Amino acid sequence: MKGVRRGYLGWALLLEVGVCAALGAQQRDTLPRDTTTLAPVVVTATRLRSVREVMRGLTGRTATLQGPHLGVRTLADALQELPGVTTSDELGAPSQLDVTLRGFQVSPTIGMPQGITVYVDGVRVNEPDANEVNFDLLPLEDVERVEVVYGPSVLLGRNALGAAVNLVTRRGGEPATHALELSGGSFERFELKLQTGGRANTWDYYLGGRYEDEDGWRQATDSRIATLFGKVGFAKGGWDATLSYSGANHRVFQAGSLPEDVVRSRPASNFTPGDYFAPTSHLVTLNAERQLGSVSLDVNLFDRALGTDQFNRNAAPPDSRERNHERIGGGAIQLAGSSRLLGRSLHWLAGLDASYSHTVVTLYAVNTRSADSLTDSIQSNEADLGLFVGVSYDLLPALTATLLGRYDDIRLPFDDLDDPSESGANRYRRLSPRAALSWKVIASQELYASISRAFRPAALVEIACSNATTACALPFALGPDPALRPVVATSYEVGWRGGLPRTGVTFAADVYRTEVRDDIFFVAPSATTGFFQNIGSTRRQGFESSVRWVTNGGAMLYANYGRTIATFQTSAVLSTGRAPGNEAVTPEDHLPMVPADRINVGASFPLVKDEVRLRIDARYIGPQFLRGDEANVTPRLPDYTVADASCELDLGRYQVRVMVSNVFDHRYASFGTFAPNPTVAGSPIQRFLTPGQPRQLLASLSVGL
Repeated sequence: MKGVRRGYLGWALLLEVGVCAALGAQQRDTLPRDTTTLAPVVVTATRLRSVREVMRGLTGRTATLQGPHLGVRTLADALQELPGVTTSDELGAPSQLDVTLRGFQVSPTIGMPQGITVYVDGVRVNEPDANEVNFDLLPLEDVERVEVVYGPSVLLGRNALGAAVNLVTRRGGEPATHALELSGGSFERFELKLQTGGRANTWDYYLGGRYEDEDGWRQATDSRIATLFGKVGFAKGGWDATLSYSGANHRVFQAGSLPEDVVRSRPASNFTPGDYFAPTSHLVTLNAERQLGSVSLDVNLFDRALGTDQFNRNAAPPDSRERNHERIGGGAIQLAGSSRLLGRSLHWLAGLDASYSHTVVTLYAVNTRSADSLTDSIQSNEADLGLFVGVSYDLLPALTATLLGRYDDIRLPFDDLDDPSESGANRYRRLSPRAALSWKVIASQELYASISRAFRPAALVEIACSNATTACALPFALGPDPALRPVVATSYEVGWRGGLPRTGVTFAADVYRTEVRDDIFFVAPSATTGFFQNIGSTRRQGFESSVRWVTNGGAMLYANYGRTIATFQTSAVLSTGRAPGNEAVTPEDHLPMVPADRINVGASFPLVKDEVRLRIDARYIGPQFLRGDEANVTPRLPDYTVADASCELDLGRYQVRVMVSNVFDHRYASFGTFAPNPTVAGSPIQRFLTPGQPRQLLASLSVGL
């Protein structure tokens, strides 16, 4: 196996500490922070910019990541250091991790229930076929900040059951900056980045490009990732507008999970080598803002295209291939302003957003001795319309009340291109409200409480197999079954945030409960058939706390803790990979792949006359039930702890960075499920786990041009 091995721990640590002690200049700290400083507004991860400037009390817990995390590859990597966020690697590809927050998931895996929505510069990037998010396509290295809202987000619409995430990309400024970065490290990883930006009078520009190539630490998991991002801005005469382009072209080979005994003895193995994901994406976005007296006008327009090729090699032929083609266009318009009512401040907003998407999904059986044979071909021309309105009013000088409402109308037709008689249509119409109170106890402390509701419509794959009278054979085919009811989440939250004046200490704590009605699961009336169905109710509840201390000497320490209890609140018979193929769940059974406990600690501090910065992060993830064990009858995935370290230096035009991930080379598994093992006589059902990445070293040199 190439790269840094277990025996090189001392070498890796000595290299990092030695380099840190020898070279100079402090870099900007990019550790996550909760937005607990009580400025006049609260960052809210809204779609259009001016909302952040006119509304208070929109959210409970929020968090902001300033700039891209040094060395992280995707948004999933960056988010995992926030309270209650867990990542797992179902696909065996580091650039395609799953993210779980408050018991809800967002994932690149088609068919998983997606309970988190993600935006980039006001454009929703959950894909229209199954609401999944391809994290590897997001331009994280060109992002100025990442805003996260915990809990249902009314303004950002559907799928925001557990959280909403908004990525705000960079734009050029003064002075102009130009940089080239070269990186190399374990497992033949090579990365090249180019960034340039500046401003000239009323115009500004930014351009960023990235190319990454590596062999991968597991067998046959090489990857090639290429992204390009550009933005042009204009500000004059009351207008502030940007036009941006984001493109990506990847080929990522996936290793998937392994039998548990293989994970222990040969974790670098690849059970079915040859699986890959090859997407090509394009996104053009126009954002414009204009002040019209006391009213602010925001406009967003976008056009997005995505083509993907997903190949899966199966243990027994035939193999399978899925090709998707998506084209999405739309926009949003919003008015927002402020006035006085009965001598107190009143802030308001109103707007609408709309989109139209054309999606074609084709499934093939692949046989090496003949051409691919088409098994299913469907399309959907989806039309979405959303209307939203909100008002925030100061009931007292220190007490603010906020009311929000959003109405969504989603038309989701299902067209069978092989047999038009099998086509159907679905429509979802929902009103989602939110009410919140924010009480500024003293200048540096605030209490808040909220109740909100959000929903997600059924995805195409769920709609295609939802008829109890004609259960689908496993694996199931696509067809026009009856519409499923939308999943509706109602969340209650109470929290406290603030800081200690003149100490550099900020903190936050909150408790929440989210009741989910009509959750969708795959129900199995027999061992060989199944269908998607609304099963009743589930619940997510928990507690989150965080503290951050920035010293006068420039050191920064943080710690946060998240406890999440995700349970079924109804009885059902669900599909499972375990024999005999179905399982009975009862109220208070825990949802799989949701650890109850999550702890993050870290520190960043200057060395050598404040000229060198060393950073250390560690995270603990508690035990989790495997997917397919919703009945909680088998041993859980063990808990694990991972530590990372980095050193940042500035040598004038040259900047050096050395990072070691999984410093202690701890062996662990981040994902688990059940599947037949055809390499053993009788193909018994066994536990399949995805091993975590071993220790890796990455060194980077950035040159100012």
